[in-house]
Amino acid sequence: MDSDASSEKKRKSLLFFAPERSNLQILEAYDIYLHHLTHSDLFDITIMAPNGSPFAAEAKSMGYRMYPMSDFARKLLQRTPQLWPILTATRRYRFDIALSHEGYACRGLSQIARRVVGVCHDDNFEGFAAANRILILNSSTAELAEEFYEEEIPVDILPYPYVSQFSDITPLDDDPDKALTIGASGPFMEEDGLGTFIHAAQLVHEGHPEVKFVIAGKGPLEHDLKELSDHIAPFIDFVGPLDAEEMAEQVDLFCLPAHHAPFSFALCQVMDAGLACLSTCASGPMDILKGGMVAPLVPISDAFLLAVKLQELIEDRSQIARIKKSCFERIREEDFSADIFESRLIKLLLMKPKTASNLTS
Repeated sequence: MDSDASSEKKRKSLLFFAPERSNLQILEAYDIYLHHLTHSDLFDITIMAPNGSPFAAEAKSMGYRMYPMSDFARKLLQRTPQLWPILTATRRYRFDIALSHEGYACRGLSQIARRVVGVCHDDNFEGFAAANRILILNSSTAELAEEFYEEEIPVDILPYPYVSQFSDITPLDDDPDKALTIGASGPFMEEDGLGTFIHAAQLVHEGHPEVKFVIAGKGPLEHDLKELSDHIAPFIDFVGPLDAEEMAEQVDLFCLPAHHAPFSFALCQVMDAGLACLSTCASGPMDILKGGMVAPLVPISDAFLLAVKLQELIEDRSQIARIKKSCFERIREEDFSADIFESRLIKLLLMKPKTASNLTS
């Protein structure tokens, strides 16, 4: 074994920067990254997270080395990163690698880590200019990032992994007299598209009053969405939070109407549960559904075209059965493999900054 290969086998010191986030999907991603980094057994991990954050408390209880971050330190990272090592008494280049889950921190982290790898969870890649490498969840955003940085910073596509939980597809009832149920879910927040779904349901109901509609979830805009539904689509049933198994028991066709979705665990989960799906052409679902080859995609925020596609599927149940099978098979492909995710993550973290070629496997 040559010396370079031998040195890469040595354990690296890694700083895991995890700022507080309200997005539950990103918080789940913290756990995914931390699990695979720990499982690899290649890194001495220190976690930097805000004092009192749930992630910091969980990590501390699991025995990880902690570097608590005060609000003052966070502001230093944003405003005067060059002073950060001095004012926080952190030795320059103390860490081999910093894995940053937020763009604004990269400049400050570059003062205490030899290389910084940024993870862009929300498609907002502009803040990662100080990173040595950027990991992005989907191909369309990666292309935009490569153009934005003019290929000066290596950009790699690394979607979250997904581990299947189900083994069977519940067959679609082919009785034409049995009414179909169409469902959607979301966090009841801006850009979840549930308002668009309500308007589409109103249009579909005019031609197919027998079709049932349900919306699962809860969140800050729940009152507004229920008020909209009461006004134009009072037949929609708000059923509260449902897991994938419960959704599959109640729904024949799942719709993801999101305006913005760099990735979607919810979509993966219902595909795994054997539901037929359709989605807007948000960046994450575009990759998950292979640009519409697996399941239909519709334009973002277009209630009319969503209603047209729903009506087409209602009137041809064989399409729904085919989509169920395609979705179930797709989520089991290697694109979602946890083992491949871990292997690629490790390779990208250990890759020297001067190696700018993206991995394709």
